[in-house]
Amino acid sequence: MIKRAIIITIILNSIILISVPAGHGYGIMVMFEFISIPTLIKNGFDFQKEYPFESSLILIALVTLIGKLILISLLFSKNILNKKNWIYIGLSLMLISFLFVCYGAWEYDNFLFAITLGSGIPFLIYFGRILYLIKKENNKTKLVAE
Repeated sequence: MIKRAIIITIILNSIILISVPAGHGYGIMVMFEFISIPTLIKNGFDFQKEYPFESSLILIALVTLIGKLILISLLFSKNILNKKNWIYIGLSLMLISFLFVCYGAWEYDNFLFAITLGSGIPFLIYFGRILYLIKKENNKTKLVAE
């Protein structure tokens, strides 16, 4: 159950709409993740003062990518509940980057924020579902141990 919820959470995080307010339109999170690594290798951590949100999107996408890679690597372990701390780290990285994207969209326009937050609500629901499933499994193991 937990592995399936993690897979769905990764997919839902990948399809979050991110708006680029400088007239470039919209993109999905996974697109920015694929762009982040070559851009960081080529340009490094270059932040432009006139477009702070757009230049921070690459770093935000990299943080999300790291969180997803942590969760994907955990999918191959036999007993995933023994690695709860790693699940929390991967989920936290994905949540932090989502919150930064929402905050950056809020700074520019409420409509951009509404689109970003609205497309991220399914991700937040499954984020909570993973936490619920982990707590439920912990309660089962405590009852069996007693």
